[in-house]
Amino acid sequence: MIRMILLSVVACLSTVGGVYGAVTWKAAAANTAGEDTHPKLQIMKTPMISVPILSDGEVLGYVVTRLNFAVDTELLKENSIQPDAFVADEAFRLIYETTPKDLKSGRKQALKDLTAGIIAGTNKRLGDDVVKDVMINTWTYLSKQDMMRDNERQ
Repeated sequence: MIRMILLSVVACLSTVGGVYGAVTWKAAAANTAGEDTHPKLQIMKTPMISVPILSDGEVLGYVVTRLNFAVDTELLKENSIQPDAFVADEAFRLIYETTPKDLKSGRKQALKDLTAGIIAGTNKRLGDDVVKDVMINTWTYLSKQDMMRDNERQ
């Protein structure tokens, strides 16, 4: 009789222990799967940027562009300064410093270097890795002749 009671107690304890272990293991697995390691991103836009292209002191034309950029929402909340003005300023500086030959030839690598430079320069000025990616929304080159024709029409 004592063996039967002892065997019943051992069976109950092992069942309760197994259920407890399974529930604990499942909860721990759900917590680690729920943690998101990727930052949450938000897309923002710059205003339209118009950059004169100069060669030998003469205006050749204008690059008119608008950029979209992805920012980390957590870092954006911590930062009191909105990054759109910094992204626009960095874009203006880098496009202005680009040689006219690069713009006319349309080197594909020039755009990749431009976006990487905008990200690096903006993050350096903001002091944190806020801007994650820069995408070109619109990009137009208007020559001096195009601008004169447009002014004549108006």
